Amino acid sequence: MDTKDLKAFVAVYQYKSINQAAQALFMTPQGLSQTIKKLERELDLELFSRTPKGVFPTKYGDVLNEKSGQIIKELTSLKKTTQMKASERLTPLTIASTFGVIAYLTVDFLIDFREAYPDIQLDIIEAPDDSTEEKIWTEKAELGFLAGPINTVKFNATFFTSHKHCLVIHKEHRLAQKRAIAYEDLENEPIALEGRAFRPYHNNMNRFLKAGVTPQILLETSEIEFTHQIASANKGIGLSVDYCAFNNPHKNTVIRPFKDFDECTWDTYLITKKGKVISKEAEIFQDFALSWLRTNQAKLFKWDGEVF
Repeated sequence: MDTKDLKAFVAVYQYKSINQAAQALFMTPQGLSQTIKKLERELDLELFSRTPKGVFPTKYGDVLNEKSGQIIKELTSLKKTTQMKASERLTPLTIASTFGVIAYLTVDFLIDFREAYPDIQLDIIEAPDDSTEEKIWTEKAELGFLAGPINTVKFNATFFTSHKHCLVIHKEHRLAQKRAIAYEDLENEPIALEGRAFRPYHNNMNRFLKAGVTPQILLETSEIEFTHQIASANKGIGLSVDYCAFNNPHKNTVIRPFKDFDECTWDTYLITKKGKVISKEAEIFQDFALSWLRTNQAKLFKWDGEVF
């Protein structure tokens, strides 16, 4: 017997009709009838007399109706107390992460961690790289995922993942016919990309400048999907990351690699503040993340630069 069963009983008691009570509870009459029968079996009492004119409470039904309000309150209170006690046993662990890392790992990573360590409550804060770095440095988070390059004077860093930068281009754009894009091809082309609070912005700007190209920045954003939308609207070229671009591609766009495919990477690292002793829970998460990635990386997205 739970609060749902009791509320079903009260509705039938009030309406004296299975059909009307079921309608009020947004249940099927068959489902509600089964609930009442289950309650009667559990109590070993007949709560209603069934007649062609409806259902009518027995003396046992009258007694249960008198007590049902208090029983519902007690059961609700018991549930809340139990949930509070359960949450008190959980040890919170705050993880800071640049956008995209958790999406790449997929929800399976989080589910597997929870199953392996049910007593650790993860609090994952996703933010741009600058904000993620600040959270680790000021100890608002014990460890985090950050895009390189890493300031190794301030942080311990373990290499985590590597992804390829790519370009999202409208199918009618002249560059859509190319299989790979040189930086010189992008001269005077409006470009949408993640903003300067993200490490890839500076990494990409350096590559443009080394090629002697000054990019025409149309949009800086914290949401990489906006760069894909710009390309879909044929208002510019989106500078993206492989797994983000391929995750939900627009039908009127193509995805192209840079010519320096092997060097044009977005690398991420698992970092902690140098000199700070991290908690047992943080060590557990760090070991789990590295081990899980080694075991599951073959299942995760990987682009070899092939175009379609």
